[in-house]
Amino acid sequence: MDHEILKIENLKRNFIVGSETVHALKGVSFNVEQGEFLTIMGASGSGKTTLLNILGCLDSPTEGTYLLDNISIASLPKNDLAKLRNQKIGFVFQSFNLLARTTAIENVELPLLYNPKVSAKERKERAY
Repeated sequence: MDHEILKIENLKRNFIVGSETVHALKGVSFNVEQGEFLTIMGASGSGKTTLLNILGCLDSPTEGTYLLDNISIASLPKNDLAKLRNQKIGFVFQSFNLLARTTAIENVELPLLYNPKVSAKERKERAY
């Protein structure tokens, strides 16, 4: 049975640049049900990266509600946010973000290294 995994309500993000306030997000709202795919599109400067940084728990909104599996992200301390990123959020970066001194397999394994539920054997198998 599908359930709501993401609920965004009136999300706003402002940045202070000198004496000006830049409104990067101006009240974004949407829901995502389990099994749905989402595409975020827009012109350059429209707030896509800002929104993705908030969804990835790398930044916080100025205002609004962000619920991930009915958990309010705003109330979580940094360590809990790190656990959440490790267990519930995956990133596909525009650039490779690979470590130069490691092999391709080791680069693929790296995120699993931080998950104590995944053994070294399983990590290698999943990377291959």
